[in-house]
Amino acid sequence: MSDLTDKSHNSSQCHSLSGVALVTLSVLMWSSVGIFVRHLQMDVWSMVAWRSFFATLTLAVVLLFWRNSKWFPQKIRLGWREIITAIVMSLSMFCYIAALKVTTVAGVMTIYATTPFITLGLGWVFLRERLTAMAAFCSLASLAGVFVMTGSSSSRGDMAGYLLAFLMALGFAGSIVLAKKWPDMNLPGVTSVACLICMIICFIKSPADAPIPDLSDMLWLFAFSMATQSLSYLLYLGGSRFIPATLAGLIGQLDLLLAPLWVWIVFDETPPSSTLLGGAVTFTAVITYLATAAVRARRV
Repeated sequence: MSDLTDKSHNSSQCHSLSGVALVTLSVLMWSSVGIFVRHLQMDVWSMVAWRSFFATLTLAVVLLFWRNSKWFPQKIRLGWREIITAIVMSLSMFCYIAALKVTTVAGVMTIYATTPFITLGLGWVFLRERLTAMAAFCSLASLAGVFVMTGSSSSRGDMAGYLLAFLMALGFAGSIVLAKKWPDMNLPGVTSVACLICMIICFIKSPADAPIPDLSDMLWLFAFSMATQSLSYLLYLGGSRFIPATLAGLIGQLDLLLAPLWVWIVFDETPPSSTLLGGAVTFTAVITYLATAAVRARRV
């Protein structure tokens, strides 16, 4: 009996370590988004269109060959719930890249950091989820950080980027709430549909004289989609099954620090002091909230 207990404990530890490794790897991949956006000299419509094209293909292959595995046991269906969620996701996908094209990576990540609190707000409104005093306090603190960042900005590009980043965070939070409301949805399938919608709209909106990317750019675009949209998402989805949601959320905050760091190292993109200060306030609020949530979860 003791041997069985030890084996079960060891198996659980292995799964936890695997989960942490997969989630961490996915976050490291996500944090490379700024490098791709800065490197690829393309208009935003064409960039998002080709990124979504490769992501759609990748996810379609995964769903085709692994649809009956333990990773994706749900049947693929396309009802009105999946369509609504996919549209919300596609809006978030486009706004994310569009925001990075017009303002600093650090600015976008500061607003992106508020996603957990936007999710809480939407859950409170639409799912009647309880909002704790700590969550409300941290939400206000994160909002203060955003105001510090945006209040001293006079650039039209920065303000447009902040608005796009907010729409991105709102769309991402909305898709999380919809996934909670309809838990039987096949999320990889919905994500592939979102990529398809994004691809079609962006190819239609791309400039008529936009050149077809050369082989080098095609390889960059393929890597872009794998690192920040398809493979990274599947790794996160797989890894998060073995660890608590709060731990996955805490690991995910690495993205907010690493993404600006990479573009600072590679492209010498130094954000203004107001962005750094606002980002520090918002990041601290998010970490505080997720850490207290993790402590509460362990006590339950």
